[in-house]
Amino acid sequence: MKNIYFSLFLIFSMTTTLSQPANSERLTFMTGPAGGTWYPLGGAVKQLLEDEIENLKIVIRPGAGLINIKGITTGKAEIAWGNVISTVDAINGHPPFNKPIKNLCNLAAFYFQYAQIAVTDITLPTIAGLRGKSVATLPKGNTTEIAARSILGLYDLTYDDLKKINFASITDQVNMMKDGQIDALMMVSSVPAAGIIDLSSARKIKLLSLSDQKFQLLSSKNPGWSRALIPAGTYKGQEEDVSTARFQMHMMANCNELSDITAYNIVETLSRRGKELSAVTAMLDGYDINVMSKYVGVPFHNGAKLFYEENGIALSH
Repeated sequence: MKNIYFSLFLIFSMTTTLSQPANSERLTFMTGPAGGTWYPLGGAVKQLLEDEIENLKIVIRPGAGLINIKGITTGKAEIAWGNVISTVDAINGHPPFNKPIKNLCNLAAFYFQYAQIAVTDITLPTIAGLRGKSVATLPKGNTTEIAARSILGLYDLTYDDLKKINFASITDQVNMMKDGQIDALMMVSSVPAAGIIDLSSARKIKLLSLSDQKFQLLSSKNPGWSRALIPAGTYKGQEEDVSTARFQMHMMANCNELSDITAYNIVETLSRRGKELSAVTAMLDGYDINVMSKYVGVPFHNGAKLFYEENGIALSH
């Protein structure tokens, strides 16, 4: 009964808001680094939302998984891309967060991101072979960098065991690898990743697999990871499936700063036009309300929750 009253109250509030003169609304949307999928995907989402939601203006800002969480909770952004493994850690106060982070809400789940480790030495058998090599990943403050350290740790490797660790944008990593400045890059991205497509066209590379034993160890430390395959033929010269791990990304919001009506309108627009986002990444082919409303361990924003429930989606939480 309480939920019914809440829904009626929210619908009344939203109807009242809609009947009032429309004012221009400006949102800051933190996306991702140049060279990755998040930045162009954020631009595509901005276009859809501005086309469909009257008087809405969105400002895109580059970001990264951990940086975006800080941006959302400190009022620097109202919406942002997030990585499920990091957002869940933030809500629960697990490392690298010192205490539970409040005001984080989920709007919609999106695609899975895959751990991808590319090397130029195609004779390298396993990730353990990165010892003594020059490796690159995204700068600290990115979920990818934490994932890179976690994966290296599965093989008893730290940055000190490498010849050199380079923190750079995906674009710079690809260029460094083309020039022979680094032996490997570690990224977490959609499949196929634009950077690796570019790299595999210029250099002969190999993707390293994550063994079943190491995956079990990884998932025991953070259950947000799930098992995955990168199918043969995804990249030029890739003749076999590559076993790896993945986690989902999502659109998160500041529960207090994003209004219920705007949250409702955002997910309503994505439910109708989200399939158009497959033009940015094939990972969103077939994207619809059933994918969007998947519970990822992060509480739904009240406006998003109302839309999903109105459309017959039984939410887990």
